[in-house]
Amino acid sequence: MSTSCLLATAAIPRATSHLLSELPDTTPKVTGRLLQKGAGGHVLNSSSDGGDDGWLVLILRISAASSSSDPPLADYVLISNLSPSQVVQMIKRRPTSTLEPPPASLPDNEDILRDILLRLPPLPSSLPRASLVSKLWYRIVSDPGFRRRFRAHHHKAPPLLGFFSADFDDELETDLHVFTPTLRAPDRIPPARFSCPSKGSLLGFRHGLALLECGLKAIVWDPITNHQCSVDFPPEFNANRQMRIYFGAVMRDDSAGSNSFKLVMLFHTVFERTMYASVYESEVGKWGEIISTQTFSDIFKPSVMVGNKLYFLILYRSNGFLQFDLDNHSMAVIQMSKDIPITEGSDVQALRTQDGGLGFAVVSKHRMQLWGKTVISGDNVVRGELQKTIELDQLLSLRPSTDIDQSSVIGYDEVSNMIFIWTTMGVFMIQLESMKFTKVCEDTSIRGYFPFASFYPC
Repeated sequence: MSTSCLLATAAIPRATSHLLSELPDTTPKVTGRLLQKGAGGHVLNSSSDGGDDGWLVLILRISAASSSSDPPLADYVLISNLSPSQVVQMIKRRPTSTLEPPPASLPDNEDILRDILLRLPPLPSSLPRASLVSKLWYRIVSDPGFRRRFRAHHHKAPPLLGFFSADFDDELETDLHVFTPTLRAPDRIPPARFSCPSKGSLLGFRHGLALLECGLKAIVWDPITNHQCSVDFPPEFNANRQMRIYFGAVMRDDSAGSNSFKLVMLFHTVFERTMYASVYESEVGKWGEIISTQTFSDIFKPSVMVGNKLYFLILYRSNGFLQFDLDNHSMAVIQMSKDIPITEGSDVQALRTQDGGLGFAVVSKHRMQLWGKTVISGDNVVRGELQKTIELDQLLSLRPSTDIDQSSVIGYDEVSNMIFIWTTMGVFMIQLESMKFTKVCEDTSIRGYFPFASFYPC
């Protein structure tokens, strides 16, 4: 019988790996250090990495056996953690005695291998681990062109690497920003890896870039490369500096190249409620026209980007958002409907919903309400539908009367939809779809968290 091969890729969760023992004896024999022969079939070695919650991702090369009475042989490589669970069906679909010979070059086809490797999760350990498999894999994943494709393939969902916490240092008279990783090993980034510029106020992150305001300058900082770009404010921003309060947002300009960015800066004076704004484009190297609108309060939190609009929370006498349209460089104040129950002591956070629309969370003591399906009327009033009510004391297993007498939102990542909730018992990170949470800090004195999502080290 002539030897023939077939290449496949699939994954199974470790928690369901016992199903492999139920396969018939005609199933291809799987060989390798992560699998061992078991009674009636082939079972996973429980001593391998990942724990019961992981996924085994396999690249299988199925070859016809030397004897027609033996099942085919399958060699494999474990490449990472992914989540399609089709390996059992894939093995069952393979003929066990009459494999059709594919083209001889199929197992070594680099285009197919690149497509497979592109689908690795965008975690820090994925490409380094893949590079250890062989010289071919190392060459592919080290190629700058492949890494650009990898980032482009996952551009909508860079991993949340951690967050920067802001705390004012009385001696230095400036904010200190310390990085705290949120991923587990082997993807955990050492805190010392990122050193935020010591001077300046951190205004927010987006697209892997940080924006800081320092004196009369805006600083755009890439924590991965440690590259900084300093941009002087427009002259109109500089008059009466002590009377001005600054806000802003930064975003990569993909249409102009990976190192290009757009910068939106806003300010108002202490004694007037006019908000001024201007846009800076790094490719042009200058600020655009300064525009203004009347508002009723300061901006309290970093912006949330929904479509091509930025939403800044404003609270005072009324509740609402300052909307900045990136297409036509215009501003508008959007007030929240009186039907939305916001009481004294409530905290509000703009959200980007799963369908790409505007939503918001209302947090009050031990309760969080999530609103979506919002509509902005012609009179600039936003209305929405209550989607979910979460009792934080029950979710976080805390006593409502004693452990959560106060809570607020101190951070939000619009990509992962992760919200940071401050309570008197510590700070919790909650994923708003799954409601999975992690206690990230016991320190209740820090009131500013800036989530940082990016590709590392791609």
